[in-house]
Amino acid sequence: MNDLFMDFLTIQLPTYFFLYMAITLIYRNRKSRINRVAALMMMALVMYFLFEYLKTSLLPQHQMQLVLYGSAPALLMFVCTLVHLSILLGDSVTYRFRKWLPLVYASPYGLWLYFLVTWDHHLLYNEHVTDGRSPLHPTYLLVSITFIIGYILLSVLLLAYSWLRTREPRRKVIYRWLLLNDFQLFGTFALITTLLQSGIIVTRVSMILYFIGYLVWAMRLRHLIGKYNIMPDYHKRFQILFESAPNPILMLDLKGNVKEINPCTQRWFADIPADQIPQHFTFADGQSLQQMLSSCLEQPDSVTHLEMHVIRQGQSRLDLVAGIDLITEANEELFVLHLTDVTSLKEAERRLIQSEQNYKYSAHHDALTGLYNRAAVEEQLQIKIAGGERFVLVMIDMNHFKPINDTYGHITGDQYLQYVARQLRMLAQKPGDVVGRIGGDEFVMLLACPEHVDAAQMVHTRLSLLNDKVFRQEDMEIPVSFAAGLGIYPEDAADMIGLLRYADQQMYSIKRQQHRGIHFRVHEL
Repeated sequence: MNDLFMDFLTIQLPTYFFLYMAITLIYRNRKSRINRVAALMMMALVMYFLFEYLKTSLLPQHQMQLVLYGSAPALLMFVCTLVHLSILLGDSVTYRFRKWLPLVYASPYGLWLYFLVTWDHHLLYNEHVTDGRSPLHPTYLLVSITFIIGYILLSVLLLAYSWLRTREPRRKVIYRWLLLNDFQLFGTFALITTLLQSGIIVTRVSMILYFIGYLVWAMRLRHLIGKYNIMPDYHKRFQILFESAPNPILMLDLKGNVKEINPCTQRWFADIPADQIPQHFTFADGQSLQQMLSSCLEQPDSVTHLEMHVIRQGQSRLDLVAGIDLITEANEELFVLHLTDVTSLKEAERRLIQSEQNYKYSAHHDALTGLYNRAAVEEQLQIKIAGGERFVLVMIDMNHFKPINDTYGHITGDQYLQYVARQLRMLAQKPGDVVGRIGGDEFVMLLACPEHVDAAQMVHTRLSLLNDKVFRQEDMEIPVSFAAGLGIYPEDAADMIGLLRYADQQMYSIKRQQHRGIHFRVHEL
């Protein structure tokens, strides 16, 4: 009874400290992956010492089963979670090592299962060894110790790597203390194992020493995790910044679900439920939110900025620039989406683009009629000549325009020209046709004319429709009268100036004939 009571006091009762630490870690921040893995590690220690207590004091007749199926996997879980915790504590420095975690867990448990399946259990654990030596088979013991010491050393190397690579002074201090703590654990385990194997101490004493060493290490680790991950003043400052930020900030999980939003986001999207806000985002490049998050996840060190807009119910369009960052500070792998309102800048940009378009339009179009101006007509001429295709240039001069201005006024004269421009635009509907105004009452048409088409007949067919038009306004009627001359490229001229001159001469020739009483006829062109 005395031995049973002493075992309870020295092994089992203190084990509840590990249970207490596991519970408090989860209670303080259950969202933190560091805290969850640390709590799992504490529970592995609880299970290890529980099985050792059962083996030593309560169920010694089942010690083989308790060691092989209880203590061994619990101790392996402890060293696996130790490596896992070291990778998490390294944060972005050791982020790329996470892909090896499945191998970290699978390797020792795979060998453990191999021994259980292929070896005789009584060979693995010799219950008749009572002289203080380990009852485990030397090979099994060697493999177990190799994994335990190897994983402890691996955690030390990971922390040393994080300590060397990090540039943040606060973390360097934390990594240094964690390194010292792991060295203490490694030294304690190596010393006690050596004393046990050499027969200097017995198993019961070694368990007490193991427990004391693990307890000291775990208490210091818990303190450092609390200092590293839940610094009250640091968290408070972050919370103040988060809540007082003038721009919307959304925290999303890896699937794009909203985890938390700041008050500014609530004000901006007051009419939209928080979990539905991302559904109202429309990105300028056509990407979906999930595509953007996946791209950021593939390159965790990159920062992505995308243009997007939101149309809120009953409100105008909101143009935004979205910045996306992947954070692993709390080892939760959250995306931080911060939005900046650029509506006024976008509106100014749209006005500038519109102004530029208006300027370009004004530079190439006649202000009165909306037709191409002289510069634009010459540009189109150059393009057509460079293309080498046959076309017709038609020069049109309106008859009796000055009397119209003198009799009815310049406003009526302008309206008359606008009417003529509309009629000419209707006559030039085929691909490649161009209509322009190059002077007060002078117009130009560039008409596509394939080789097999009679140019003069085509022009006559079209312009005869214009010759029958009458401009009407209130009780006033003004017949449309004009003289027209044409030049065919390349028969009549091979360059722009020559073609313009030729058509202009033809037009004035017709105009002189009209003054002598000869009316417009195509065969005279």
